[in-house]
Order: sequence, then structure tokens, then C-alpha cells
Amino acid sequence: MMPMPNQDHLIKAVLLDLDETILHDEAATEAAFAATAALAAERAGVNPDQLIRAVLRESAQLWAEGPYPEWCHGIGTSEVEGLRSRFTGDHPYWQEMAAWGPGFRFASWQRALAACGIDDDDLARELDARFELERANTNPFIDGAQEALAELGKRFRLALVTNGIPDVQRTKVERTGLAELGDVLIVSGELGYGKPDPRIYEETVCQLNLRPDECIMVGDNFRRDVTGAQDVGIHGVWISIGRPVPESSVVPWLTVESLADLPGKLVRNDFRQFLMSGPGLHGLNLTRDQSPMRDLDWGGAKDGES
Repeated sequence: MMPMPNQDHLIKAVLLDLDETILHDEAATEAAFAATAALAAERAGVNPDQLIRAVLRESAQLWAEGPYPEWCHGIGTSEVEGLRSRFTGDHPYWQEMAAWGPGFRFASWQRALAACGIDDDDLARELDARFELERANTNPFIDGAQEALAELGKRFRLALVTNGIPDVQRTKVERTGLAELGDVLIVSGELGYGKPDPRIYEETVCQLNLRPDECIMVGDNFRRDVTGAQDVGIHGVWISIGRPVPESSVVPWLTVESLADLPGKLVRNDFRQFLMSGPGLHGLNLTRDQSPMRDLDWGGAKDGES
């Protein structure tokens, strides 16, 4: 008879990236820009595509000239996120950013309109407010993500680990109801460092009161979500979206096409981890090719296949 799994070797928590793992971010931002540019076209006859290109260009320049651009890069944020942020947070840098932010946002739209031949400060303020509103109200889930989270939540503790500005990321979490699903929410802008910095993962497992090897980290960014997590002993799960593994020296613990595929594959991989951690195998850190389990038929697609 097969022995019962040793619970010490099973996964107890699932750490999750937010943007492009659970929620569409780029598509939502594009939709917010489109809605804002449509308002400008209605008010002043501006070419929408020209305005969007201009505000992206002007905001990038202003952001680079603003306070702490390198620090902002380190926490995983940029001028595009800044265009909708109030820059609130407890970290000391946010106090200066909060004073600088309104001027940055207004000037980005003012200069973008000027690049389109429009001198209208009132319209610039209206566009600034509209973009914040449109982006805050647009937080679509990736197909199957909600159902996957509900299923994972029945079996594991959940934690969100996201890079970004605190007020922006927390607005997404609150408006989508994700705040009620997880035990822990980690936002890089509240700590002062972001993925793949090992400290953000160490803080997460500390708050969960678990060991790193009792957790998996799920995300679409290979360097931040897989390499960074595995550097501290957390099992990395890569959401490939059909992409090949970009770093041959790093092997994800598991690869899935999307978050929707994770619950079913995780049952199978948990069992594999139990077998791999049995007597004589635990602690050997075998590669997939070296594993004595490599020839077993686990049913369904192999890891990394869709």
C-alpha cells in the first residue's frame, strides 16, 4: 500500500502575481487611453492616436526627470502607472512623490495636447481626471482566473505579491474583490523593493509563517516570478502564454499556459513532489532529467506542454 503523503513536503500556499496573471493590465490601460483620447477628439478634434503617442512620450520624459526614477524602476512601476496614481503610501519617498505627482500628471497631458496643436489647460485637467477614472474602473479578469482562484482557495492559502504603486494596486484588488480571497497582500511600493528582490519573497513567507519550500509563486514574468522566487527556495510556476522558457539555466517547478490550467496540474505535481521527497531522494535537488520519476506516466500533458 502506498504510504500517505508527509504533509511537511506538500504545498501549503500559492503566491500569485497580479497583472497579466490574474488581471489584464496592458489591455486595460490601452482601453483607458483610448477612452480618454476619444474625449479629447470630441472636445478639440484631436487625433486620438497622435495624442496617445504624445502623452506616452511626454510622461516618460517627465518621469525620468522626477524624483526617484531608479527607485521606482526597482519597485516595478513606471510613468504609465504614475499617470493614474495619487502616490499615497507609508514609505518616505511617497511623501515627495505625492507632492510632485499632480504636476507630473497635468503636465503630461498639457504637453501632449500642445504636441497636437492644442493649448487648453482645462482640457488637460479633464483628460488627467478621465484617465484616472477610466483606468480605475477597468480591471478585467483573464479568462478562467476567477474560477481558478476559487478552486485554489479551497486547498491552499493564497497571497498576492505584486509590483507597483500602493494606491494603484490596492484599488485594483479592492474593486475586483481579490482582497477577500487572499491571506496576505504584498505591494512592492509599500516595502521599497520589488520582485525579483529576494526580500519581497522573504517578507511574504514570513507573513504566512511558512517555509519557502511550502510555497509556490505563480506569474507571467519569468525573471521576477520564477527566477526570483526559486532563488529563495520557493517553487516557481510560470504562466507561459505559449512562450518558450527564456532562461535555459532555470527550470520552473511547473509551467502552465494560464492560471486557469493551474488547479488541475497542481494536484499531479504535488503528488510528484511527495514521491521526490521520499526516503533517499529528499534534499538531492535532482534535475528533471536526473529524476528517477522521469519515465512515469503522470497522465495528460507533461509540464510545459499545453
